[in-house]
Amino acid sequence: MLLRAQVVRAERADYYVHDLRPDGVGRPAGESAGLWWGQGSVRLGLRGEPERDALAAVLSGLDPLGDRPLRANRGERAAGGVDLVWCAPKSVSVLHLLGPPELGTATEDAHRAAVAEAAAYLEREAIGVRRTTGGIVRHLPGQGAVAAAFLHRTSRALDPHLHTHLVVANVAQGPDGLWSAVDTRRLFAHVRAASALYDGHLRHEMTQRASIGWERRSSGRWEIDGIDPVLCRTFSQRAASMDEHLHRMPVARSARGTIRAAFHSDRPDKDARVAMDELRYSWRKRADDLGIDLTNMVEVIGRAHRHPTDADVQGDLSSDVAEHNGVSLPATKRRLLATVADEARQGLPVHLVEERVAMAVGVSPRGIERMAGGGRDIGRYVMPESARTQVGLDPFSSLSRRDQRLGREVGGR
Repeated sequence: MLLRAQVVRAERADYYVHDLRPDGVGRPAGESAGLWWGQGSVRLGLRGEPERDALAAVLSGLDPLGDRPLRANRGERAAGGVDLVWCAPKSVSVLHLLGPPELGTATEDAHRAAVAEAAAYLEREAIGVRRTTGGIVRHLPGQGAVAAAFLHRTSRALDPHLHTHLVVANVAQGPDGLWSAVDTRRLFAHVRAASALYDGHLRHEMTQRASIGWERRSSGRWEIDGIDPVLCRTFSQRAASMDEHLHRMPVARSARGTIRAAFHSDRPDKDARVAMDELRYSWRKRADDLGIDLTNMVEVIGRAHRHPTDADVQGDLSSDVAEHNGVSLPATKRRLLATVADEARQGLPVHLVEERVAMAVGVSPRGIERMAGGGRDIGRYVMPESARTQVGLDPFSSLSRRDQRLGREVGGR
């Protein structure tokens, strides 16, 4: 997936605000100062660039302006929130920093737009709270996310890596006006859909801006048509290092556990002393040593016409949704969103993906917006999460064990 979710704690605020903040001399290459994001931030009076104390406060469950608790205090080691990392495909990152300046600007703008649309989907559908009355748990919509967004352009190995950290604090205001912890199992339930929506919107933006064409690689991911896979691998030192570490590791009980161990044990600190001009020189030299002419990257423009248009694949999308919508295999709305977004070669804006899913399941777009946290599609009818709870069904039973565990950890359940 192009969206990773990991638990963060209050002390992590230094990493985002101080360690990676541009400060002139010795600034980390390619990093931005960040901005407060989300309607929850607005409700707390948080605007502009995040300051360390304010970010640490909301991650600690406190109102940064009034020092009042926003959720129950569960100790210093309590999870402060979730870091949602929106990663552009490697070919997009390479084009962003090694292509012509005009394409670099268009690529970054497309990434920002895609993150904004996919994050808005999460805020609309996945930010909620729980209320328990008489032993009955109700899943209610929240009044927006309290979050800070940080745009980064390089990896820890200082390769091109366009990505955005959206640090969502573990606090939200319910429709009853009370603040509490976020219903994080709901948030984790929507990560897959949000990842596909980001990727689909990114492809749409780049196709519209520069007529970029796309091809699905053996990994299953969409990459830019015309960007050499060898070039992408050349600027994936972090992935190569993890592969080498995995090769040296003994066989673990689970593949996921093995990869997670390699990720953390082989994770370098980002060198803040290298300036962007130095990096560009080293990148170009690395490509030149491999006989790759970076001036040819301009040829990616205009390749969209080689592939079927969105209208040509619409029938396939409808059949895919209908297959998932069968009575024998009930599918969540979020799964259908992921399917439609992923199948569109040239991408689709988020609102069109939602409209297509709404038509497939017989629900209006407005009805989809009202279903906080997503619904469960059975036949051509949608059962809201609240209704599933009332009849004794777990509204998040489709979550993986890992995501359920992380959701309970952050939410304190």
